[in-house]
Amino acid sequence: MKIFIAVMAVCGFTFSVQGQLKTDWYNLPFEEGVTAGAGVNDALKVIGNKSLDTIIVAVIDDGVDIFHEDLAGKIWTNMDEIPDNGLDDDANGYIDDVNGWNFLGNPAGENIKYETLELTRLYRHYSEKFKNREDSSISREESEEYSEYLKLKEEFEEELSAIEAQYSEYAQLASLYKGARSFYVETVRDDSISLEKLNAWQPENQDGEQIKNFLILAEKEGLGTYLKEGGEYFESQLEYNLNVEFDPRPLVNEEELPIGYGNNMVWAEDPGHGTHVAGIIAAVRDNGIGVNGIAPNASIMPLRAIPGGDERDKDVALAIRYAVDNGAKIINMSFGKGYSPDAELVFEAIEYAEDNDVLLIHAAGNDASDNDSVINYPDGTLGKKKSAKTFITVAATGLKPDESLLTSFSNYGKKSVDISAPGFEIRSLAPEDKTASQSGTSMAAPVVSGVAALIWGLDSELSAKKLKKLLLKSANDLNDLKVLVGAKSILLSDLLRNPAVISAENAAEKLIR
Repeated sequence: MKIFIAVMAVCGFTFSVQGQLKTDWYNLPFEEGVTAGAGVNDALKVIGNKSLDTIIVAVIDDGVDIFHEDLAGKIWTNMDEIPDNGLDDDANGYIDDVNGWNFLGNPAGENIKYETLELTRLYRHYSEKFKNREDSSISREESEEYSEYLKLKEEFEEELSAIEAQYSEYAQLASLYKGARSFYVETVRDDSISLEKLNAWQPENQDGEQIKNFLILAEKEGLGTYLKEGGEYFESQLEYNLNVEFDPRPLVNEEELPIGYGNNMVWAEDPGHGTHVAGIIAAVRDNGIGVNGIAPNASIMPLRAIPGGDERDKDVALAIRYAVDNGAKIINMSFGKGYSPDAELVFEAIEYAEDNDVLLIHAAGNDASDNDSVINYPDGTLGKKKSAKTFITVAATGLKPDESLLTSFSNYGKKSVDISAPGFEIRSLAPEDKTASQSGTSMAAPVVSGVAALIWGLDSELSAKKLKKLLLKSANDLNDLKVLVGAKSILLSDLLRNPAVISAENAAEKLIR
């Protein structure tokens, strides 16, 4: 079972022995010693019957299930586009973009699900030039590129070796579980397993007793779910993300259409991540289904640009510009990567959003690392040149405002990460009218986006810069709190620009007062 727990930690799967939380707890108040919620329910009490302006929130992600029953009436509609007539009615460069755009497809309805990592793409690019070259054959003019190739080669091979080692452990665990399960099924003549049945089982020998204890622990820890998700994880890593031979990009018709490539299938493939994000921001409140989203006034603009792997800089830049040009006031970006060869394209798009008074919210990342040292792109410091004035980077926090507040996976950065928000076991929407719990800074970012949309709805005349300032200044101040980073206890003020948890209630009170 130690293998199971170790592999879970390495692969980023989070299961709680107490089970997943059943509430959308980010709506709860920030209460010392109790919860570190964003105070959404109390903010709505403060707002009362005041009217809220509609705020369009662009969700750049892996897509959104726009047909989810708990997003009814919450999906942006391009009123200037006539559906399915094959024409660009509003002349924005995108044909039939009624509910947003999918940058990962083509007009024939084919769509990319998996992609390589940016590291893989860069390694492949340099390998084409240097793979079979000897050091002595490298000219002075090529030396810089060759050094980059060697660096990428080493990092790629380390990453691949680590994943292969993890997969080996995973395979051992899967085999162990399969064998234990088969023994149980053959012994009791019942192919269904539950804790109740396992506890009632009376094995006849010590081997059977050990198998019983293993299966009980496996059931409690959610091993069956882990093995399913773990199999998908390793498949995507080995067959797609780290496979230098894999290249899905020719499917996209970008050579034919430098702008406007893709299709309008914003729900394509498996939009689980983006649907979860959209639900946190805008799921219909108090309808008895799904969850209660944060902002009843938010309208979601789905922009599919994030595959199962690393996003392309060009797609992200165009998605940001699409959002700005089509009326979004907030852009949620729950994705990131360590390499960005065309970062300037994205930086220019971020500056374009800033110039047009649009607020960008970005997840800090889930590597438990310092973004001041290792950039997580897209980057609000614009490559450490300057800080974008309408860009907020968000760390993920857990249930209680104590030393465990900063989640074990969350990135941080005194200069590059602005604030924190709930990001642990967040219950939100899943495709096909379902709900699910997920953890990550990917969940913390839409909490901030939802709060921003709610507060901006009170006064849409506020500039994005003033709204950002209001959100940061009104957050629950935890300047003196020490949190655990690994085994070390560190002041939150040494980890974040604003050592605080976002507060919808405080922001609403400040604005209304």
